[in-house]
Amino acid sequence: PQTRATRTASRSPVAESLASMFVHIASFALLVQAAAGMDCAGFDFFGQDRNPDMTGNNDVLPLDATPMSDAARDAFFTAIDSPATEDLETLMTGDTSPSLVFPFTTITATLTGGEIRKDPPINGQYAISPENYFSTDDDFSITFSESITAFGFFGVDIGDVQGILTFTAVQEDGTNCTVQIPHEVDGPSGGVLYFGFVDISFPFTSVVFTNSEGMRDRFAFDDFTIALREAVDISDAPSAAPSFAGELCEEGITNADETVCCDGGCGVCGGCDCDMNPGGAALCCPGVIAATDIFCMQPADVACLLGEYVPVDMTECVL
Repeated sequence: PQTRATRTASRSPVAESLASMFVHIASFALLVQAAAGMDCAGFDFFGQDRNPDMTGNNDVLPLDATPMSDAARDAFFTAIDSPATEDLETLMTGDTSPSLVFPFTTITATLTGGEIRKDPPINGQYAISPENYFSTDDDFSITFSESITAFGFFGVDIGDVQGILTFTAVQEDGTNCTVQIPHEVDGPSGGVLYFGFVDISFPFTSVVFTNSEGMRDRFAFDDFTIALREAVDISDAPSAAPSFAGELCEEGITNADETVCCDGGCGVCGGCDCDMNPGGAALCCPGVIAATDIFCMQPADVACLLGEYVPVDMTECVL
């Protein structure tokens, strides 16, 4: 893998979209930018699974499978010898400052800024394993008893109300670096992501999470994983995003510049009469689809973006 300082050159819109949806390791994390302090120079691992329920319903069921998130976690674990995970299952519900214990290590931590819940799925939030999860609609932090060099977690229902999640690693002397996690914004409720961060040259004693829509967009978190310096071997980490069985818009058709995926039944994606095609404007007109700001994440997704949409004179009318 490469550090974030050696990013790849620009790519086509389709390639850019594909890369942003899969596991990001350093140079693949093109959407990562500094939000505070300095830009983290370590390695990050990211994968996200969209909830297929596009009705706008907030009371969604947990996803049956999370292949992209699981792939990110597996890649992160590959870089760590003996990852230690706190699954929150022994914690009391309602606890607003629980003490975390990471098995097979001497490390403990304090979690503040939210509460432990054991609800059935509610407003798109639910546990990954098996019942307890951490719920918050504000900024929160985890302070560790000693320095770590790797941290990962599952996030659920992140960004469905436009909230952007930022991760900050803080050293004992207050020096910090920041990563804006490249999750989908304003997508369907109940999606799942995994994010892992490793930097053996920047041991940190706490992590801070910032929610740009605090008190408005509630997030859920589960399975916090840490590792010490001696447990990290980044040379074992994959150097590229994993291959995916199928390409985006596999069941749809694209517009002329391949930035929008229309429904396959439209016959053509775009044109001034696109609203007259089977499926109507919502499925067949690039301008209408682009206005939703929803990106394709799975091969079967349609009526979604593959890249940055720019209307092309009169061949793609914006209704």
